[in-house]
Amino acid sequence: MQSMFGSASKWSRRRLLKSIPPIFASAALPHPALASALSSKSNAPFSHFVDVGQSAGLTKVMYYGEEDHATFLTEIMGGGCAFFDYDNDGWMDIFILGGRKLDSIPTGASNRLYRNNRDGTFTDVTAHAGLFDAGWAIGVCVGDYNNDGFEDLFVTYFGQNRLYRNNGDGTFTDVTAHAGLNTATRFGSGCTFVDYNRDGWLDLFVSNYADVDLATLPKPSLQRPNCNYGGVPVNCGPSGLPLPTHALYRNNGNGTFSDVSKESGVAALRGSYGLTACAFDADDDGWPDIFVACDSTPSLLLINNHDGTFRDEALLRGVALSDDGREMAGMGVGIGDYDCDGRLDIVRTHFMNQASGLYRNLGKGQFEDVTAQAGLIRERRFVSWGAGLFDLDNDGFPDFFLVTGRVYPELEPILPDFPRRGPRILFRNQGNGTFVEVNDVSEPALASRHVSRGCAFGDFDNDGDLDIVIMNQNEPPSLLRNDAPPGNHWIKIRLHGTRSNRSALGARVIVKSESKIQVQEVMSQSSYVSCNDPRLHFGLGSIASVDIEVRWPLGMFQSHKNVVVDQLITLNEGSPEITTEKLLPASKTDGAARK
Repeated sequence: MQSMFGSASKWSRRRLLKSIPPIFASAALPHPALASALSSKSNAPFSHFVDVGQSAGLTKVMYYGEEDHATFLTEIMGGGCAFFDYDNDGWMDIFILGGRKLDSIPTGASNRLYRNNRDGTFTDVTAHAGLFDAGWAIGVCVGDYNNDGFEDLFVTYFGQNRLYRNNGDGTFTDVTAHAGLNTATRFGSGCTFVDYNRDGWLDLFVSNYADVDLATLPKPSLQRPNCNYGGVPVNCGPSGLPLPTHALYRNNGNGTFSDVSKESGVAALRGSYGLTACAFDADDDGWPDIFVACDSTPSLLLINNHDGTFRDEALLRGVALSDDGREMAGMGVGIGDYDCDGRLDIVRTHFMNQASGLYRNLGKGQFEDVTAQAGLIRERRFVSWGAGLFDLDNDGFPDFFLVTGRVYPELEPILPDFPRRGPRILFRNQGNGTFVEVNDVSEPALASRHVSRGCAFGDFDNDGDLDIVIMNQNEPPSLLRNDAPPGNHWIKIRLHGTRSNRSALGARVIVKSESKIQVQEVMSQSSYVSCNDPRLHFGLGSIASVDIEVRWPLGMFQSHKNVVVDQLITLNEGSPEITTEKLLPASKTDGAARK
């Protein structure tokens, strides 16, 4: 977050070479082909969304602070959510993070695990699974840290983070202490499982937000610049709060972890308030790097040195700041190949009055801020959180979706132009390097207002398109069922590591046809401190068959030619076999008409 009095760094590596500031350049753009693209692509059928959360059984209120005021920023930062298949039945289950009130724990306050019933509905199995817990939960990452074939959960908190081992029988065990992950009270935020040393075991990176204690944390005040907004006292921060250290834990291969923060160089990075953490190969060298969206401070891009250490090169590589050199309030992160050039790009969400930033990968981990050129710069009305670069209409081009919700509940009664609840925002990819914002008038599920934080993307009903689950503070989650245009093709790819980590985190998949190339990686966290369906989903438009190339985390390459689309394929590391599965969509029980 960033107050109206926040400071701004002005340095930039390319800014002196540019004579037109991007705020003005956006008016002179867009792409030369935009006019024709808008007339053809914008009129083509697009996805229709229906919020089926209530009818699907996602009914529990996710308590998080008070609705009309917030004393401390710990009350407004959570939480994330996840699509993951905890029982290995081939259907995405849902995990939602919740909180509590500052002075009490409401009855029923807890994180929630919902089991997919395979008919469009879910059952709350939180208590049976051993996951009932009330605290200030912030983020979640998913990965099979012990390589037993079942996905485990790591949850960050303001307080004590927790590692939940999946027992394979529908239950989880809190093994935090046994695993060596107990810490003093921290403000945990982002986390990601990542095999940073490529030994076949998932290690764990944890970003922290700030070094604070509620006993000493300042309260709303007109006397402190970062404790009021527009003359209204609000929760303080983060500017002026003690900067945190971040942590890296090496997996010992026996169910325990060793803290290697100091020797890896991670502990020395004390200049940023960390939030969402994403592990992917930014510089295309075969080793996982880590990008951390940071609030009101430069974001981090930790480049893997291949020797157990990292170096931060976010500033040198163009992703630390905005294009005009300003520190941004980085919240959420989407990783995807928006321009289909075979490189992974980054989109980062920000505070109000700051457009979400799009950073195009130029190759070998060099990025260019193309927010203005891509048509995103004019949307800056809201505080934006969870986000993703995913192909929602299966036309072959990733779209940009984000959720919103302001952080100062006290503003709305005094300043009506600052309502706390915000809409969902969707930018449709025009296929020429630009996006156009979808008008939410015809999409009630997008226009609906909530105080949202994390969101996750996954095909919960196995019908061949990506749906979206959203964590809403102090109300039940939303589940946006996607009804994509039926004429567009798609393919899903599920990967199982054998020599590499079982979850195949860090594996890169390239899907090729005669006319297009697309790339994705299997990741443990993105959006806003959330986790997406691990089955990689590629929209294909009119393409009926594709070539698939996989680079496994430990470096092995596999390729498969002329793979038929509109199905789920499963690939096992080192095996030439392809398991194919025509998905059988769940029966629809919500009564909402499909279009």
